Amino acid sequence: MLRLRGRLMSAGHGLRTAMGALLVAVGLAVITGADKQIEAWLIERSPQWLTWLTTSV
Repeated sequence: MLRLRGRLMSAGHGLRTAMGALLVAVGLAVITGADKQIEAWLIERSPQWLTWLTTSV
């Protein structure tokens, strides 16, 4: 049981660090306006049915 706890604690620490880095990256993208460019790029490359589905709801 203690071995499993140690592995979970280790994984939790790594995931917390990754989540923090992801939040910083998203925050910087929003501040710089890069999120709009990424969104436009994704919309251009998404299938038409997906765009219709997400905008019709």
